[in-house]
Amino acid sequence: MKLSHLDVCNAVLMTGSVTGAAKLLHLSQPAVTKLLHSAENQLGFKLFLREKNKLVPTSEALLLQPEFQAIAHRLDRLREFSRTLASQPSHVLRVACAPSIAAALIPQCVEAFSRQYPAVSCEIETHVHEAIVQKLMQGQCDVGLSLASLPNPAIVEDVVASGTIVALVPKAIKQDLPAEMAIADLAHLPLIRVPPGGPHGAELFPLPQGSASGTPRLTVSTNYMAMRMAERGLGIASIDSFTAAQADRRLVGVVQLHPLIPVRIFHLRAHRAQASHAGRRFVQILASVAAQAHHTLPH
Repeated sequence: MKLSHLDVCNAVLMTGSVTGAAKLLHLSQPAVTKLLHSAENQLGFKLFLREKNKLVPTSEALLLQPEFQAIAHRLDRLREFSRTLASQPSHVLRVACAPSIAAALIPQCVEAFSRQYPAVSCEIETHVHEAIVQKLMQGQCDVGLSLASLPNPAIVEDVVASGTIVALVPKAIKQDLPAEMAIADLAHLPLIRVPPGGPHGAELFPLPQGSASGTPRLTVSTNYMAMRMAERGLGIASIDSFTAAQADRRLVGVVQLHPLIPVRIFHLRAHRAQASHAGRRFVQILASVAAQAHHTLPH
């Protein structure tokens, strides 16, 4: 069957009539009828029967309907992808990144990048890892940056920066704490936690639950928000060192946790996509900014 046959069959199944299919496909009714008959001739059986000015699908058509719909969905994605490629200006760099990376590192990175590439406009979006992967696969962004690693045959992952999880402790509490702590010791302190759905959520910290000491005082959605809450003295935030480097050290202290929990920033790209020179340079700048942030903390 030709793609035009698939379009017509799917449209008739959706609308129940030649008239409706013609409107949906922006074709004339005779053209739809001709394509429908051509599809039936190629298949060797009827797909629709006419009853009271309506087209009723045969049992064969109903069996084929899921396949028609699946192919139609993929065709829609292909058309959207094609429109994206056709309208993509070469002077725009589209970056999709995790919220924590955006808040902690992207402003400084864009500042340095813009000095080197003043003619290139940056479009920055924040997404969870799965959405970043989807945008890369559909050609809707040029650079993906994530704190998560989920192997995908269509995506290439490169580690561009390494850090650790640290504890941000309000100064009122920090006076009584050492410069380094075991992770389990956090269970007895007021905690600000990022939920398990985040890149460094509660699953990284096997703290006792069910008691007042093991229950977090506050739960927030991002590491950056946890940092701001800690600065307000609302509890201890266990967050990545890239974000922690942005904290106001007059308000919080940094405590190294043991055993070390590594944090990595991954550069994501579509498997067969070739990064532009500007895109590669953007990632290099981000790697440098992230390394500087991590090394500003006491270790």
